[in-house]
Amino acid sequence: MTPLGTPAMLAAVDTESATMAQAAKYKILHELGTGGMGKVYKGLLVGQSGFQRPIVIKQLKTQDPHHVKLFVDEARRYAVLDHENIGRIFDFDDVGGELCIILEHIDGWSLIEYLHRHREMKRVPDVDLSVFIASRVCRALQYVYERAHIVHRDISPSNIMMTREGTVKLIDFGIATRSGTRDNAITGKPSYMAPEMVVELRADHRSDIFSLGAVLYEMLTAEKLFPGRNTGEILEKVISARIPSPRTVNPNVPQGLAVIVHKALQRDPSMRFESAAEMGEACEHYLYDKGYGPTNLTLKHYVITVFPEPELLLEAEATERFPSVATTVIPVGPAAAVTQVPDASDGDTMVAPLSSAYARVVAARAATAITEAGPTMPGESPRPKKRKSPSRK
Repeated sequence: MTPLGTPAMLAAVDTESATMAQAAKYKILHELGTGGMGKVYKGLLVGQSGFQRPIVIKQLKTQDPHHVKLFVDEARRYAVLDHENIGRIFDFDDVGGELCIILEHIDGWSLIEYLHRHREMKRVPDVDLSVFIASRVCRALQYVYERAHIVHRDISPSNIMMTREGTVKLIDFGIATRSGTRDNAITGKPSYMAPEMVVELRADHRSDIFSLGAVLYEMLTAEKLFPGRNTGEILEKVISARIPSPRTVNPNVPQGLAVIVHKALQRDPSMRFESAAEMGEACEHYLYDKGYGPTNLTLKHYVITVFPEPELLLEAEATERFPSVATTVIPVGPAAAVTQVPDASDGDTMVAPLSSAYARVVAARAATAITEAGPTMPGESPRPKKRKSPSRK
């Protein structure tokens, strides 16, 4: 009787069958974006009896050992995170010969789309909902730091999403690292980098707070805090440009909220909020101390008015929904000297510029934080009253 096959032949058949089964399990629908290391697709998780679930497939397209390590590290970081305000990971596997991270598909919009839509409508986003979004990102950042001592390093509108149900989600931990890590290059999106990430090539949990402060400023004003024609011009502004109060652009921003933005955007990390939890608490006191404030449902109803589109888009339109914003990695040479800017004029937030070493805020500048008509703010922003906030989803 002829044997069915040698052990080696049977192993080969088993491997081929497993590969085919895995490929059938994940079905790619269309491309969502392209990055430096690979591509991101919308796909389906296919199971028994017609079971299907939308997913996102992040696929590595290079065999460079450094990129492979970064990709594996990203999957490991995602694996320990499980929070309402963080995009979830489902799997990490070799699919069709390519390493893939299988992620939650978020049915909604990125903050980039949200801001772009408001600019199209010539409207500034709702002030309270802007703070609500920032407070939920604070919850995500605090959870990540407590759970894994991780710094995201890429807090920006492209990595903050809102579902159709009004849930805020922080995504993309591709360049996240341990708090306090020094790098050999500038890594991140220039307009949202903290100064120490540029000057010292170092990031800790307070770096994410500065980045979130820049995002909150943009939501409150519909203008980038650090615009520029090129990367060099943007980074120079991050280090040394005057930081205006959001009230100079949008007078509807309350003074108490300007205090929160001011503290988050201090160039000296020791003068910022000590943690994302502290910034989140300040945001939630601002929102709820009056006895009511926005919830997920409020955001859900608002985004429906901002995006009055059909529930399903044509595939041709789908790639427009998740614009790809590539992370900038810039080799660093000898640091150029940075000229100190003069004292800020009326309406500017008094934040000290940086040189190659931190310039502490001198007493004369710390005496007044935001100069404008009405009461002045002290250089050290007062913390909100330590009063238990009403529970909000």
